[in-house]
Amino acid sequence: MGFSEESLTIFLKQIKTRTFDANEIILFEGQQENYMSFIDKGIVRYYAVHSDKEITFDFAFQNSFYCAYDSFYTRKKTGVYIQAITPCILYSISHENLNALYAICETSKKLGQIATEYLLSKKVKREMDLLLKTPQERYEALFTEQSKLIQLIPQKYIASYIGVVPETLSRIRKRIS
Repeated sequence: MGFSEESLTIFLKQIKTRTFDANEIILFEGQQENYMSFIDKGIVRYYAVHSDKEITFDFAFQNSFYCAYDSFYTRKKTGVYIQAITPCILYSISHENLNALYAICETSKKLGQIATEYLLSKKVKREMDLLLKTPQERYEALFTEQSKLIQLIPQKYIASYIGVVPETLSRIRKRIS
């Protein structure tokens, strides 16, 4: 996939750099997701609140795309929160600007397709992991994929992500160390 110089210039003019501090909420439940973003630096977590309890259901790490894609594409309010766990630098394009680019730049369609396919395949993988893997296997997979970055995530978020309480995560970590 190559960008012509003209297409690249048009595309880059639409990118907005956004920065967030550690623990800052990027998107609140009830808001509409307006950005498709690429994480240049940092870690974000997706979570929902149920019975006054935060349930972490995904993380996104540097050098990957992220957004609340259900809200981004349907233009409806999201039911999730997205939080910067560490300081984050995001390169973002708004829904409006992305759609405008689709009309004038074939390469932007390809980039949108790549981002959408990445997010969809990540979602399917997560669903299969929840159905077929034990919490220990989910932890080991996360550790294998993000061994350095996982150390920056509070243990309570990791425990929630793999579907256990923090005490169980401690036992899992002891077993595999």
